Amino acid sequence: MQQAKLDVQHRNAFGKQNARAIRRAGDVPAVVYGRKKDSVALQINERLFKQFLRTYGENVIINMELNEGEPEPVIIKEIQRDPVEKQMLLHADFIRISLDEPVTSTVPIILVGTPAGAQHGGVIEFPLRNMTLNCLPAIMPNDITVDVTNMEVGDIIYVQDIELDDEVEVLDEPNRMIVSVAQPRVIIEEVEEPEEGEEGEEGEEGEATDEDTDETAEDERTEPEVISRRRGNEEDAE
Repeated sequence: MQQAKLDVQHRNAFGKQNARAIRRAGDVPAVVYGRKKDSVALQINERLFKQFLRTYGENVIINMELNEGEPEPVIIKEIQRDPVEKQMLLHADFIRISLDEPVTSTVPIILVGTPAGAQHGGVIEFPLRNMTLNCLPAIMPNDITVDVTNMEVGDIIYVQDIELDDEVEVLDEPNRMIVSVAQPRVIIEEVEEPEEGEEGEEGEEGEATDEDTDETAEDERTEPEVISRRRGNEEDAE
């Protein structure tokens, strides 16, 4: 785990209103605690803190000057971000550590390469993006690199497949899946079959229905009768 220095300032104001005022002024409210010592309220310049995170990430040992004297080693416990504007930092928690005692930290997983199976339509799935480790701060990795170049369709990499130093304890379940190359998804469109009676409706335009046939036959029977009556009337008239 890398070591770095972060400039912080003490603050005496507390509460939500004061925290909002600190953010409006361009700082991030923070607190440091742990190792059976009093908590200390801090504020950090937001621009410098973002630059620090881009350079070192969140998994770093910070030598923080909390009081006059020697800096204390701390690590980032949690950073709260705005749920909508992810770039806005709302609050930071730091915890004191001892370089001689193991610490638990969440380490990001970074995938390297393009799976060979992707050329055959394979879809990469990456459900586990961080691993939780426990070890001495000095040997805690900043990240875990996973090479996926040789993965074919159907291949899976689990937590137990990751090789780390013997002194590093992995707290995740060994059979948890980190990354896989799944079969390509095929979308099948369902075609609805016509319901019973729908084909008969076409007969109204194309083929004659039974009802039409009956009406036509009746017209054929009645038509001669009309002609006959007309002829009869003409004979009477003569």
